[in-house]
Parts: sequence; structure tokens; C-alpha cells
Amino acid sequence: MSYTLVVGAAPAADADDFYRGLLASANAVVAADAAGPWCAALGRIPDVIVGDFDSADPDEIDRLERLGVCVERHPFDKDDTDLELAVRVARERWAFPVWLTAAFSDRVDHTLAAIGVVLRAGAGARIAEPSWRAWPCSPERPLRVSLECGTTYSIVALGPCEGVTARGGRWELSDATLAPLSGHGISNEAVGSDLTVSVRSGSLVVVANDHTV
Repeated sequence: MSYTLVVGAAPAADADDFYRGLLASANAVVAADAAGPWCAALGRIPDVIVGDFDSADPDEIDRLERLGVCVERHPFDKDDTDLELAVRVARERWAFPVWLTAAFSDRVDHTLAAIGVVLRAGAGARIAEPSWRAWPCSPERPLRVSLECGTTYSIVALGPCEGVTARGGRWELSDATLAPLSGHGISNEAVGSDLTVSVRSGSLVVVANDHTV
């Protein structure tokens, strides 16, 4: 499967093997800030490193730049996060779908913003983490994804959502209305067929709790 991997600087603990595999399989890698040296340490030198580098070792960034990595520097005072800038570079340089990883931490504000980033990351975008994965869904981008029977998944409205229809779970939705962050779509169970989700208005994210990329 072809994808451009955008890597944040908040990897899950004790998951280097997962991230190493994800990096090795990517067609291209764009690292945000301190993620650049971390990717290199896992065996994949990123194609581009983007950020204000407030959390990166400047010597490591300079070393990677000397190796031929494109380093895109931005001021600390800026409107976009490093992750948003990295996704923008990924979409401008490559036509592959964007996969986002290592961007979710105990900073709830950063995690919510990172979920917002994947909503704007174009067709085929997804989140890939060691114990969960997620996909955006909007009126323009209905979702069809294969989940193993018994996989726990949730449909989370990120704003007011109308006309939510979901098939392929133990409990289905038909033209439902979901309030922002409603618990109505939480903790469903895949029944072994493709999960299909569509929404007439609003934006959703579908989260599967498993270890499969």
C-alpha cells in the first residue's frame, strides 16, 4: 500500500518495532521537528524535516541536512503547528495518501489538533498507531474499511453531524444525528464484513482499537 508517512514527535512508548515497520514501508517520510532524528535512529532518514525546531537537537538537524535531507525551517511564532506544516509539505510533494503517526500524547489539546489535521489531509488519509487506527469521514469522503470480526470501533462526531449511516457493526446507524463528541457511536463491534460509514453533513472520525495497520 502506497503512502506518505507524516511523523510527529510523540511516539507511543515501547513501540519502536511498530514504527520501524511503518517507516520502512512508506514511500516518503516527512518528519515534524524532533521526529527527524528519531526517524533516522529507527533506520529511515526522512525525506523532509519541517518545523520551528524548538524541541530538536540543532546539531542533529544540521547533520541530517548535510546528508541531503531537505530541512524546512519556520519561525516559532506562527499560526500553523509543525504537524500541519508537515502534512502540507507531504501533499505538495507527493500524490500518495497521507498517514499520520506518533502525533498523539497526554497533551489533550495537541491530540485534538492532530485529529483535526487528518481531517484536512486529503483522500485516503488515516492515523496509524500501535494499538489503534483511525480514518476521517465527511460528506465528500464516505468510508469503507475492512475490520476483523470482533474489532472494537467508535464513530466520533467532531461537530454536529446529520445523516450518519453506518453498516457492518453489531449496532448500526441509519440517518442518525450525532452531537459533537457524543457517546452514541462509542464502542461498537465489527461483525466481519466491511464497515461503511457516511454522513450527510459534518465531520466524523472512525477509530478502531486493534494492532493492525
